[in-house]
Amino acid sequence: MSTDTIETAADPIGALSGRLFTAGVDALELCNIYLGVQLGLYTALDGQPATPSELAARTGLAPRYVGEWLQQQAVAGLLEPDGTDPATARYRLADGVAAVLTDPTSPAYLGGLPSAVAAVGQVLPDLARAFRTGAGVPYAAYGPDALSAQSALNRPAFVNLLIADWLPQMPEVHARLADTGHATRVGDFGCGPGWSTIELAKAFPHLRLDGYDNDEASIAAARRNAADHGVADRIDFEVTDLSDRDADWTARYDLVFLFECLHDLPRPVEALENTRRSLAPDATVIVMDERTADSFTAPGDPVERFFAAASTLWCVPQGMVGVDPEPIGPLLRTATLHELAARAGYRGSEVLEIDHPFWRFYRLIP
Repeated sequence: MSTDTIETAADPIGALSGRLFTAGVDALELCNIYLGVQLGLYTALDGQPATPSELAARTGLAPRYVGEWLQQQAVAGLLEPDGTDPATARYRLADGVAAVLTDPTSPAYLGGLPSAVAAVGQVLPDLARAFRTGAGVPYAAYGPDALSAQSALNRPAFVNLLIADWLPQMPEVHARLADTGHATRVGDFGCGPGWSTIELAKAFPHLRLDGYDNDEASIAAARRNAADHGVADRIDFEVTDLSDRDADWTARYDLVFLFECLHDLPRPVEALENTRRSLAPDATVIVMDERTADSFTAPGDPVERFFAAASTLWCVPQGMVGVDPEPIGPLLRTATLHELAARAGYRGSEVLEIDHPFWRFYRLIP
């Protein structure tokens, strides 16, 4: 038994007080990081150390606030000053900060995490009301920070792993995508701001892709992103409720992806049913969703704790919107996915052997 365990057992009140205080410090520091990301302060310091007055002039921000932010960031260990006077010291980014907070395509980028905290903060009163009434809290209520957060947290994986790592571990899927002799039609269901769709279009220029999401702001962002990356002529992004039985689900797709969206949907079974209806013969469905423990474990590891916290604050409230909602939430066990697929009429489902700390991959057999 470790010393920490002995101390916790001996003084559970003190241990919990210390833990909550540390959590409070971390939350407030994330709020300061939010300001640094949103206002471009980290980017302005990347390779260009500055004093408070220099950084204020460089960014066009108020000197008093910039000086206070620099001091806080140095105390938090994210910046390194070259002197002991906070008003005149020149500050530089500490090692690792640029990769984590300035480059949105870096595998280590976490600049979207503070935006998620900001989005949740905006709807906390709505969440309290939802707990009392059982109503949902729509994604749009979380504001633009929600879209920024979701986009920023997933994009690095799509940029760095989707084409180079994940698809090669699905040989049949990769071969179908790479086959220039076949007019493969691909659907990206729950595409959000389109980063997964865009990476597929960039890697396979002969493909025709359709992206669907029920959030108008996400689809608008996806269209802008596709235009910025020169692939808008090969992708059609549309606002569509994946659970809507009245939408046009004509069989057309050789391959459909559902990237980290199934657990958020109000009616996941209906969404999977519509996905099956949209498939051409011999089509394939790939689902990427959260990698959780296969049984309820308490207390959980940090990843499980993150998913559990997101479930009450983000995923389930958004999934409780509409008629007869049945959201799963991010604590999605393997057995639950298999059950959803069976209820939606699939002949089978299997876990793919792709290793990732946050996500698990499934193939559904129509």
